[in-house]
Amino acid sequence: MRSFFFTCLLGILVSGSSLAKERIRVLIVDGRNNHNWQITTDALRATLEATGKFTVRSTTAPASTTPRAPRAPKSVHPRVQAAFEKYAQAYKEQTKPAKDALGDRWHTWQPDFSAHDVVIMNYNGQNWPEASRKAFVEYVKGGGGVLLVHAANNAFRDWDEFNEMIGLGWRPGDRGKAVKVDPKTGRTFVDNENANNSGHGSKHPFQVTVRQPDHPVMKGLPQQWMHGKDELYHHMRGPAKNLKVLSSAFSDPKQRGTGQHEPMTWEVTYGKGRAIVTSMGHCYFNEKFWEALHCVGFQTIVARSCEYLATGKVTLPVPKEFPGPDKPAILTPGEVTWAQSA
Repeated sequence: MRSFFFTCLLGILVSGSSLAKERIRVLIVDGRNNHNWQITTDALRATLEATGKFTVRSTTAPASTTPRAPRAPKSVHPRVQAAFEKYAQAYKEQTKPAKDALGDRWHTWQPDFSAHDVVIMNYNGQNWPEASRKAFVEYVKGGGGVLLVHAANNAFRDWDEFNEMIGLGWRPGDRGKAVKVDPKTGRTFVDNENANNSGHGSKHPFQVTVRQPDHPVMKGLPQQWMHGKDELYHHMRGPAKNLKVLSSAFSDPKQRGTGQHEPMTWEVTYGKGRAIVTSMGHCYFNEKFWEALHCVGFQTIVARSCEYLATGKVTLPVPKEFPGPDKPAILTPGEVTWAQSA
């Protein structure tokens, strides 16, 4: 009886271990962003875990906990200036230990990219330490997959390898090529007359058009579907090498848009690896309703992109709640149906 018990227990442990190995290992990089990275990471994790196909970890870049430095006063009166200098000096002395500790933590922070099948970038902040940058380039070039969500494509404008890896990002008008989509043919083209900075209009729901219906991530999606209230990025710029636009959206002038079809989700091959970038997924700090993150269309793109980046194929089905062309579908991750395909 005892031998039978331990045999069963061993079988359960081996089965559980095999299941864990079969799951796709995802690493979310966050910690600094001009958007609410905490809510975004929680939403991405919930979406992926709800499918039953992923194991999700996160690595959070060190951040300062010190209050902001005092601003110099507009007044040039000697008494006011003297009081400010005294206060500014006290601020430096009192915050120096915390800043020194942050510097140590920052330069020793190095995500373990190689232990994961996919990296999700939910980061937009200070340049990484050189060791982390080198490890990231080696990871993707060696066959790793990376998904960038919304403002993550704002990051690292002066990092050449990163710009080539993502193809297009939020950049000034003098950086790289501005890529658009011809609504009649679906083909991409470079807008050579465009010298505008990247930007966006008003937040609003908008219709997304699939441009690569045979791509594993897009296969089975309606040709047009309505995305929840979000920022529609326009004038994305970059080297645009090895770039394939998977979907686009019309940037409506009534919403302060460009009047052109802008790339929404695109894929770039980099070495043996791939990057998928989606400009959808906005969530700012004061927002209580997360339509962009909880849009079933967005969740589907995130989950299927991660599977594709890790394995080169997609088995996750299109949820039955996926939006149609006229109305968004906003559901929490636990409400989305992720029935596994046979």
